[in-house]
Amino acid sequence: IDFITDCLAVSGGAEVVPVVNRLTPLFSSVYRTVDWHPADHISFHSNIKKGLYPTAEGECRNEDTQLFQTVTVEGPPKLKQTLWPDHCIQGSEGAEFHPQLNVEGGIRINKGMNKMVDSYSGFWDNGDTSHTPLYSRLIRDGVTDVVVTGIATDYCVGFTALDAARHGLKTYVVEDAIRGVAPDSCAAMTERCKAGGVTFIKESDVQGILERTDDISDILTTITTAKNHYSTVSK
Repeated sequence: IDFITDCLAVSGGAEVVPVVNRLTPLFSSVYRTVDWHPADHISFHSNIKKGLYPTAEGECRNEDTQLFQTVTVEGPPKLKQTLWPDHCIQGSEGAEFHPQLNVEGGIRINKGMNKMVDSYSGFWDNGDTSHTPLYSRLIRDGVTDVVVTGIATDYCVGFTALDAARHGLKTYVVEDAIRGVAPDSCAAMTERCKAGGVTFIKESDVQGILERTDDISDILTTITTAKNHYSTVSK
Protein backbone atom coordinates (compact mmCIF):
# COMPACT_ATOMS: atom_id res chain seq x y z
CA ILE A 1 0.00 0.00 0.00
CA ASP A 2 2.86 2.40 0.79
CA PHE A 3 3.83 2.49 -2.89
CA ILE A 4 0.35 3.24 -4.17
CA THR A 5 -1.51 5.40 -1.65
CA ASP A 6 0.85 6.25 1.20
CA CYS A 7 4.36 7.55 1.98
CA LEU A 8 5.96 6.42 -1.29
CA ALA A 9 2.94 6.66 -3.56
CA VAL A 10 3.91 6.43 -7.23
CA SER A 11 1.87 8.55 -9.62
CA GLY A 12 -0.69 6.36 -11.35
CA GLY A 13 0.27 3.37 -9.22
CA ALA A 14 -3.30 2.23 -8.66
CA GLU A 15 -3.76 1.99 -12.43
CA VAL A 16 -1.66 -1.17 -12.59
CA VAL A 17 -3.96 -3.07 -10.24
CA PRO A 18 -6.76 -3.87 -12.72
CA VAL A 19 -4.20 -4.74 -15.40
CA VAL A 20 -2.48 -7.19 -13.08
CA ASN A 21 -5.86 -8.62 -12.07
CA ARG A 22 -6.68 -9.26 -15.73
CA LEU A 23 -3.32 -10.88 -16.41
CA THR A 24 -3.04 -13.12 -13.36
CA PRO A 25 -5.65 -15.74 -14.41
CA LEU A 26 -3.73 -16.35 -17.63
CA PHE A 27 -0.85 -17.93 -15.72
CA SER A 28 -0.57 -21.22 -13.90
CA SER A 29 1.79 -19.89 -11.22
CA VAL A 30 1.90 -16.57 -9.37
CA TYR A 31 4.71 -15.27 -7.18
CA ARG A 32 4.25 -12.03 -5.24
CA THR A 33 7.36 -10.27 -3.99
CA VAL A 34 6.86 -8.03 -0.99
CA ASP A 35 9.08 -5.51 0.82
CA TRP A 36 9.08 -6.66 4.44
CA HIS A 37 11.42 -4.31 6.26
CA PRO A 38 12.33 -4.26 9.96
CA ALA A 39 11.74 -0.89 11.65
CA ASP A 40 15.51 -0.31 11.93
CA HIS A 41 16.15 -0.81 8.19
CA ILE A 42 19.16 0.95 6.67
CA SER A 43 17.13 2.43 3.79
CA PHE A 44 15.02 4.60 6.12
CA HIS A 45 16.14 8.22 6.25
CA SER A 46 14.95 8.43 9.86
CA ASN A 47 17.47 5.77 10.91
CA ILE A 48 20.34 7.39 9.02
CA LYS A 49 19.56 10.89 10.28
CA LYS A 50 19.68 9.79 13.91
CA GLY A 51 23.02 8.03 13.33
CA LEU A 52 21.93 4.42 13.60
CA TYR A 53 24.11 3.63 10.57
CA PRO A 54 27.08 5.98 10.05
CA THR A 55 27.66 7.52 6.66
CA ALA A 56 31.09 7.01 5.11
CA GLU A 57 33.96 9.32 6.01
CA GLY A 58 33.92 12.41 3.83
CA GLU A 59 30.21 12.07 3.05
CA CYS A 60 27.35 14.21 4.32
CA ARG A 61 27.03 13.97 8.11
CA ASN A 62 24.16 11.80 9.28
CA GLU A 63 22.24 14.71 10.80
CA ASP A 64 22.51 16.71 7.57
CA THR A 65 21.13 14.02 5.26
CA GLN A 66 17.87 14.60 3.38
CA LEU A 67 15.06 12.38 2.17
CA PHE A 68 15.78 10.78 -1.22
CA GLN A 69 19.47 11.69 -1.00
CA THR A 70 21.95 8.97 -1.97
CA VAL A 71 24.83 8.45 0.44
CA THR A 72 27.44 5.80 1.16
CA VAL A 73 26.74 3.93 4.37
CA GLU A 74 29.60 2.18 6.16
CA GLY A 75 27.68 -1.06 6.60
CA PRO A 76 28.87 -3.79 6.35
CA PRO A 77 28.43 -4.09 3.47
CA LYS A 78 29.59 -0.61 2.45
CA LEU A 79 27.10 0.46 -0.20
CA LYS A 80 25.43 3.44 -1.80
CA GLN A 81 21.97 3.91 -0.33
CA THR A 82 19.04 6.10 -1.34
CA LEU A 83 17.29 7.38 1.76
CA TRP A 84 13.56 6.64 1.74
CA PRO A 85 10.72 7.42 4.11
CA ASP A 86 9.91 4.60 6.53
CA HIS A 87 7.88 2.14 4.48
CA CYS A 88 6.61 -1.43 4.32
CA ILE A 89 7.49 -2.11 7.94
CA GLN A 90 6.83 -5.70 8.94
CA GLY A 91 3.29 -6.09 10.22
CA SER A 92 2.18 -2.58 9.20
CA GLU A 93 -0.77 -1.73 6.99
CA GLY A 94 1.63 -0.11 4.53
CA ALA A 95 3.30 -3.45 3.89
CA GLU A 96 0.04 -5.07 2.82
CA PHE A 97 -1.22 -5.63 -0.71
CA HIS A 98 -3.51 -3.06 -2.28
CA PRO A 99 -7.08 -3.96 -1.24
CA GLN A 100 -8.26 -4.18 -4.86
CA LEU A 101 -5.47 -6.51 -5.93
CA ASN A 102 -6.58 -10.11 -6.37
CA VAL A 103 -4.14 -12.05 -4.19
CA GLU A 104 -5.92 -15.38 -4.16
CA GLY A 105 -3.46 -18.21 -4.58
CA GLY A 106 0.19 -17.82 -5.50
CA ILE A 107 3.35 -17.72 -3.46
CA ARG A 108 4.53 -14.80 -1.35
CA ILE A 109 8.25 -13.91 -1.45
CA ASN A 110 9.39 -11.49 1.26
CA LYS A 111 12.43 -9.32 0.61
CA GLY A 112 14.36 -6.52 2.31
CA MET A 113 14.38 -8.27 5.68
CA ASN A 114 18.11 -7.78 6.32
CA LYS A 115 18.34 -4.45 8.12
CA MET A 116 21.84 -3.81 6.75
CA VAL A 117 21.11 -3.85 3.01
CA ASP A 118 18.26 -2.77 0.75
CA SER A 119 16.66 -5.13 -1.76
CA TYR A 120 15.05 -3.78 -4.91
CA SER A 121 15.11 -7.03 -6.84
CA GLY A 122 12.89 -9.96 -6.00
CA PHE A 123 15.93 -12.21 -6.45
CA TRP A 124 18.93 -10.58 -4.76
CA ASP A 125 19.68 -7.76 -2.33
CA ASN A 126 21.38 -4.63 -3.63
CA GLY A 127 24.84 -5.88 -2.73
CA ASP A 128 24.35 -9.37 -4.18
CA THR A 129 25.19 -10.71 -0.74
CA SER A 130 22.02 -12.75 -0.17
CA HIS A 131 19.09 -14.00 -2.20
CA THR A 132 15.41 -14.72 -1.72
CA PRO A 133 13.85 -18.14 -2.42
CA LEU A 134 12.44 -16.87 -5.73
CA TYR A 135 14.97 -18.30 -8.17
CA SER A 136 15.06 -21.71 -6.51
CA ARG A 137 11.26 -21.82 -6.68
CA LEU A 138 11.30 -21.00 -10.38
CA ILE A 139 13.86 -23.69 -11.08
CA ARG A 140 11.91 -26.22 -9.03
CA ASP A 141 8.74 -25.33 -10.95
CA GLY A 142 10.50 -25.62 -14.32
CA VAL A 143 9.96 -21.97 -15.22
CA THR A 144 11.74 -20.72 -18.33
CA ASP A 145 9.82 -17.51 -19.15
CA VAL A 146 8.75 -14.68 -16.87
CA VAL A 147 6.44 -11.71 -17.34
CA VAL A 148 7.02 -8.83 -14.94
CA THR A 149 4.59 -6.11 -13.89
CA GLY A 150 4.38 -3.69 -10.97
CA ILE A 151 5.84 -0.72 -9.14
CA ALA A 152 8.25 0.84 -9.47
CA THR A 153 9.66 0.63 -12.98
CA ASP A 154 12.92 2.29 -12.05
CA TYR A 155 13.52 0.22 -8.92
CA CYS A 156 11.88 -3.07 -7.95
CA VAL A 157 10.41 -3.94 -11.34
CA GLY A 158 13.55 -3.04 -13.25
CA PHE A 159 15.99 -4.82 -10.96
CA THR A 160 13.77 -7.89 -10.79
CA ALA A 161 13.63 -8.07 -14.57
CA LEU A 162 17.39 -7.61 -14.86
CA ASP A 163 18.05 -10.41 -12.39
CA ALA A 164 15.57 -12.72 -14.10
CA ALA A 165 17.36 -12.21 -17.41
CA ARG A 166 20.72 -12.58 -15.70
CA HIS A 167 19.58 -16.00 -14.47
CA GLY A 168 18.85 -17.05 -18.03
CA LEU A 169 15.06 -16.67 -17.95
CA LYS A 170 13.27 -15.24 -20.97
CA THR A 171 12.01 -12.02 -19.42
CA TYR A 172 9.18 -9.71 -20.45
CA VAL A 173 7.96 -6.47 -18.83
CA VAL A 174 4.38 -5.36 -19.49
CA GLU A 175 4.61 -1.63 -20.19
CA ASP A 176 0.98 -0.80 -19.39
CA ALA A 177 1.20 -2.70 -16.09
CA ILE A 178 4.10 -0.74 -14.57
CA ARG A 179 4.56 2.74 -13.13
CA GLY A 180 7.73 4.50 -12.01
CA VAL A 181 9.05 7.13 -9.65
CA ALA A 182 10.61 9.58 -12.13
CA PRO A 183 10.64 9.84 -15.94
CA ASP A 184 14.43 10.12 -16.26
CA SER A 185 15.20 7.13 -14.05
CA CYS A 186 12.43 5.10 -15.71
CA ALA A 187 13.90 5.83 -19.15
CA ALA A 188 17.38 4.90 -17.92
CA MET A 189 16.15 1.65 -16.37
CA THR A 190 14.20 0.74 -19.51
CA GLU A 191 17.33 1.11 -21.63
CA ARG A 192 19.37 -0.83 -19.08
CA CYS A 193 16.82 -3.66 -19.11
CA LYS A 194 16.72 -3.79 -22.91
CA ALA A 195 20.51 -3.96 -22.97
CA GLY A 196 20.28 -6.82 -20.47
CA GLY A 197 18.01 -8.86 -22.72
CA VAL A 198 14.60 -7.88 -21.31
CA THR A 199 11.71 -7.49 -23.80
CA PHE A 200 9.04 -4.82 -23.23
CA ILE A 201 5.51 -5.73 -24.33
CA LYS A 202 1.90 -4.56 -23.99
CA GLU A 203 -0.91 -6.29 -22.10
CA SER A 204 -2.41 -7.24 -25.47
CA ASP A 205 0.79 -9.14 -26.35
CA VAL A 206 0.65 -11.52 -23.38
CA GLN A 207 -1.92 -13.95 -24.81
CA GLY A 208 0.14 -14.30 -27.97
CA ILE A 209 3.24 -15.08 -25.95
CA LEU A 210 1.32 -17.75 -24.06
CA GLU A 211 0.07 -19.26 -27.29
CA ARG A 212 3.64 -19.46 -28.57
CA THR A 213 4.78 -21.19 -25.40
CA ASP A 214 4.74 -24.98 -25.68
CA ASP A 215 3.92 -25.48 -22.01
CA ILE A 216 1.98 -22.71 -20.25
CA SER A 217 3.26 -24.02 -16.93
CA ASP A 218 6.71 -22.83 -17.98
CA ILE A 219 5.49 -19.25 -17.57
CA LEU A 220 5.16 -17.84 -14.11
CA THR A 221 3.39 -14.76 -12.97
CA THR A 222 5.02 -12.75 -10.30
CA ILE A 223 3.29 -9.90 -8.75
CA THR A 224 5.79 -7.72 -7.09
CA THR A 225 4.02 -6.02 -4.37
CA ALA A 226 6.64 -4.91 -2.09
CA LYS A 227 5.23 -1.63 -1.37
CA ASN A 228 2.87 -2.52 -3.71
CA HIS A 229 4.79 -3.36 -6.44
CA TYR A 230 3.31 -5.77 -8.62
CA SER A 231 5.56 -7.66 -10.80
CA THR A 232 3.81 -10.03 -12.92
CA VAL A 233 5.50 -12.96 -14.44
CA SER A 234 5.99 -14.82 -14.53
CA LYS A 235 9.74 -12.51 -10.95
